[in-house]
Amino acid sequence: MSEYSRPPSFDFGAATLQGFNLPGGKRYLFRVALWTAALLTLAYVILGTPIVKAYVDVFKNAIEMEHSLDGTTDPDAFLAVMAPMFRAMGMVMLIGLLQVAIFAAAETAIYRNILHGEDRGVFPLTFGTDEFRVLGTRLVVGLMLGGAYVGAYLIAFIIGAILVGLAGATGSSVLAAISGILIFGLIIVAIAAFVWVAIRLAPSAAFSVKYRTFNPFASWAPMKGLVWPAIGSFLILYLVGYFILNFVITIIFIVLFFASGIMGVIMEIDASANELPDMSPLWEHLSSPGFMIPLILGIFVSIFLWMIWYGTLWSLWGYLAKQEQGALQPPVTQVEGEIW
Repeated sequence: MSEYSRPPSFDFGAATLQGFNLPGGKRYLFRVALWTAALLTLAYVILGTPIVKAYVDVFKNAIEMEHSLDGTTDPDAFLAVMAPMFRAMGMVMLIGLLQVAIFAAAETAIYRNILHGEDRGVFPLTFGTDEFRVLGTRLVVGLMLGGAYVGAYLIAFIIGAILVGLAGATGSSVLAAISGILIFGLIIVAIAAFVWVAIRLAPSAAFSVKYRTFNPFASWAPMKGLVWPAIGSFLILYLVGYFILNFVITIIFIVLFFASGIMGVIMEIDASANELPDMSPLWEHLSSPGFMIPLILGIFVSIFLWMIWYGTLWSLWGYLAKQEQGALQPPVTQVEGEIW
């Protein structure tokens, strides 16, 4: 009998609420989310300003081009309109890389706390070997799942095309109906198989922190017998968190939008069809402290809430990685020397 032939017990409540019962205390998750939101907001403000300016320039150039065109298509004019966006692509890539690195640091901080009881104090984020392992594991697993997803749908498409072709060649309505049912069934099976494999591999990043080794398949054997309970916990966390967060963040930005006074500025712009509208009041308002400060605050709060949600999902994978020889360690709610 293999080590994982007898699945460990699964505490559904503990798995789902692990993020709020970390060894670093209930506030550890909020500490990780707070610093992640602060770093990402800072990156967006510093590096995103040229990108926003590029979008504004593209919009201004598009308006000017629309009022200057004589009905002919000029590729050079289009390239001139998009030139500011092309120049900002480097900043877009840099922000993407920083975002990936900061996310890896936050995810790893959650795993280190669950699996090793590590709490680095007020600032829990670092970037070292563990973070590189988590980042590499996520990249490899993501590429494998992406390839499997495309492959499954390609196979389903080929089989479906063959069945539809046979139905068309024979002119049989019964065969056409059976083909439709088979195609639908193949799609459902492909989705179910993808979710099953994805959940079975999802804790691999946590296992890379647990064993301090790079192995994208590390969770495959330990997850035997736990996939369906894990899917249940994941769906609860994903669906409840996703809809609540989207609702709250939408309300936040609606309030900020109307409180910013931008609607009044837009309504005062004279958009005559024959004249180039004066957009300078809009650009001035968008760059004013009265607009920028609430916008930055809204971005920070939104990222903080999203990181709480991500943290609960990562904590689920960390909970699953805690298993040893069929036993799950009970969660610890406090550690000595907690700073927050």
